[in-house]
Amino acid sequence: MTADQLRDFKHRTPFKAFTIHMNDGTEFVVDDPESLVLPRDWSTDAIVTMPKGRFAFVYLRNVAHVTSDRPWPKMRGRRGRQ
Repeated sequence: MTADQLRDFKHRTPFKAFTIHMNDGTEFVVDDPESLVLPRDWSTDAIVTMPKGRFAFVYLRNVAHVTSDRPWPKMRGRRGRQ
């Protein structure tokens, strides 16, 4: 998972909740775009905020996959992506 792919999930319109599945079985539900912190200059990490002031650092190389009930967001950039 790349930072840009995760940003595409965060910024799709209309926003739809998605789940980040880690290699160790941990899951993070992102039900609000503001609960995923991924600054433009970050490329390997993200922060997922949770209720009661809790948060988790997510190392993107450890993301197994992301699930959502919506289609994969359109990609922009190189290699024939839109």
